Amino acid sequence: MSDLVAATGMNRAGLYAAFGSKHQLYITALGRYREDTEPELRSIAHRALEKKEDERTDAPRVVADLLDVVARHSKEGGFVVRAAVELADDPATMRRVQEAWTELERDLAAILARAVERGEMDPAAAPDRLARTVLVFIQGALVLGHADEDDHRLADAAAGLVGLLAAYRPSATAEEIRSQAADDALLNES
Repeated sequence: MSDLVAATGMNRAGLYAAFGSKHQLYITALGRYREDTEPELRSIAHRALEKKEDERTDAPRVVADLLDVVARHSKEGGFVVRAAVELADDPATMRRVQEAWTELERDLAAILARAVERGEMDPAAAPDRLARTVLVFIQGALVLGHADEDDHRLADAAAGLVGLLAAYRPSATAEEIRSQAADDALLNES
């Protein structure tokens, strides 16, 4: 509270009058943090989801862009991650944490599902499971990025995750084989 008094110039009584309690002040701060940090992530996700039918989704690139944002903000500490760890038994805090996680996971699943629908990723990719994997990776990346002095560790892990997602792209060789098989079938019929 003394830090808040110093930062805001309000006295304790004024802070309590404005927010009602320390707990409500915390919940408000958590909401504000989400308002300040999540729009960039949502913007990347929504751009991917708003692409026209003839535009590639490029889900691995979208995830790489999201991870770039996470890496940039990880030094700030990941308030949502800390809230989940430190106040896991507080229903009001966890409701907001779960909302953040659910929204990001839903967007990721939609992006990955779109990539599968458009033939950019193998149908075996399991978009919901991959979305959850990316979500968990992001939460861990926020912790690692905040605490680790080696910036290369997070960058390398992010590149590894993007590489794993890219492995779900259908190979050109498989397409060539399917195309060749169709051509051979036509030749055999004639």
